[in-house]
This record gives sequence, C-alpha cells and structure tokens, in this order.
Amino acid sequence: MTLALHFILGFITSFLGTLTPSMLNMTTAKISLSKNKVEGVKFAIGASIVVLAQVYIAILFTKFLRSNPSFVQSLQKLAIVIFAILSFYFYRQSKKDKEPANSVKVKAGNSFVVGLLLSALNMFSIPFYCGVTTALDVAGWLKFSQTTIVSFVIGSALGTFTLLAMYANYAQLIQLKSKGLAKNLNLILSILTGGLALITLINLF
Repeated sequence: MTLALHFILGFITSFLGTLTPSMLNMTTAKISLSKNKVEGVKFAIGASIVVLAQVYIAILFTKFLRSNPSFVQSLQKLAIVIFAILSFYFYRQSKKDKEPANSVKVKAGNSFVVGLLLSALNMFSIPFYCGVTTALDVAGWLKFSQTTIVSFVIGSALGTFTLLAMYANYAQLIQLKSKGLAKNLNLILSILTGGLALITLINLF
C-alpha cells in the first residue's frame, strides 16, 4: 500500500506540474503536428527518462535536509519560499498570452534525443520537485526507504509521460485552445502552490 501511495503521489504531482502549457508539452504537440503522433510519443519518452534523474536528485536533497535536525526548520522555510515563487510564477504566466503550438520551434533530428535534451535543459524541474518532496515530507506523506523513493520516482516519470502523450494525441485541439488553456491552468496552479505555501507556513508555527 505504501509503495502504491508513493507511486500515486509521484504520478499526480508530476502530471499537475507538467499540465500547464510549457516548452516541453507544447513542443510535444508541435512534433505531433509537424511529423506524427509516434514522433511526439518518442519525444515524451525521452523527456520522461530525464525526469527520473531530476526527481531522484530532488529527493536526495530533501533527504539530506531531513537527516540533519538542524535543517528541519530550513526544510519548511525552503518549501514556503519555493511554493511562494511558484505561485507568483504561475500567476504571472496566467496574465500573459501564451504562444500557440505552431509558433514553438522544433529542432530537427531524432525526437527521442530532442526530448532528452530539452528536458535536461528544463531548469524549472528540479526546484519544482524539491518543493513537492519537501512539502510531502513536512506533511509526513513521503518515506525515504529505497523502495518508496523508486516508486515515487517511477510514478513521477510516468505522470510526465502520460501528460506529454496526451499532448501528442490531442495536439490539434490543444493548438486551438492553447491560449485559454494556458491562462486557466496557470491560474489554478498558482492557487494550488499558494495554498501549499500557506499550509506549510501554518505548520511551521
């Protein structure tokens, strides 16, 4: 049950974190439109493999802070800061007009390799997962055994893949709705991350 819970937590947080239109998912849609759905899925696989490493690094960082009692409050404060920044970021994004999918440039070459490269260049990913794992740890939901960590990491990668695969399969619809979708989803994520920052602040006191 514990393994299943960690898998679900990883899947949901990763899925939601990838939900808002961004470089990765809009590139997936563009590849699907300009090439085909199979190439879009190959890109999604490449991007999701990198997520495995990014989430694992984030968990190791959280685990290090947790194993040092002097860093417990720092851990909570870090979660507050990260989620407050994320909330502000998503709010700002909700006020901007997002570029439609056909304006996203797609690099030539193997879609799988392009997915690996673009995902590795996504500097937003590790801070996001640091915030997520820190908040889950503070809430007492995240366990740091090797099996639960692996379960969470795999769930996160599959959550990203599932969302990107959806962008590949529904690329035409997303292309038409991308502006409204970006605004609404970013606003929702802003509220969610702001709420998490508030909850963590309350727990700190």
